[in-house]
Amino acid sequence: MYANSTSFNNSARQQAMGVDTRKASLVDQYGNTLAHPQTGGMISPQQHTLNSGSVIWRFASSQVDARQAILGGWWLETAEFEKLCSFAQQKNVHVAMAARVLCCVPPEWSDMGMLMRARVEQPLLAYKGLGNNVSVQHPDGLANVNMQTHNHIAARRLHQLFVPGLYEIAANTPKQTIPGALSLERTWKITKEQANGGWLYL
Repeated sequence: MYANSTSFNNSARQQAMGVDTRKASLVDQYGNTLAHPQTGGMISPQQHTLNSGSVIWRFASSQVDARQAILGGWWLETAEFEKLCSFAQQKNVHVAMAARVLCCVPPEWSDMGMLMRARVEQPLLAYKGLGNNVSVQHPDGLANVNMQTHNHIAARRLHQLFVPGLYEIAANTPKQTIPGALSLERTWKITKEQANGGWLYL
């Protein structure tokens, strides 16, 4: 039994693909939604199992408490995190900057101010896939911030994880903990300079 099996559905797969089901980008003459906006997410996400004992990593906003941040869906397995570290070392940038570039995370989405390491306590279902391109409106409203993936370069090709249902699990347990799902092992603070330094040169 997977701790998040009831949340592993088509709606979660759409989220993994970067589809925002809360908004409609195209409606018919009767107001029925025909399409939702999409940006980022994964290309053709596939079902993946996270076994007990697996260590996974996540970059989160510094504005969010760790007990809330651990409930987010976007994670990396250790092998992919090590690839980030290798890229960061080669380019002489912080690993958060490496993640921003290789995972296509514009500043408009997150300041990448916290790194989290968690351990899977009970098997979880996830979607796994390569990242997609991102295009989001700049805060000034005059242009878009565009980020392109590096999937064509093997050393920069990074598989991401989307783990649905963590909020739902926590909602039914006290103090926003996730017994039987994830345990938080450690967090690291990341400065704004570290999370953005060197972007122009990558």
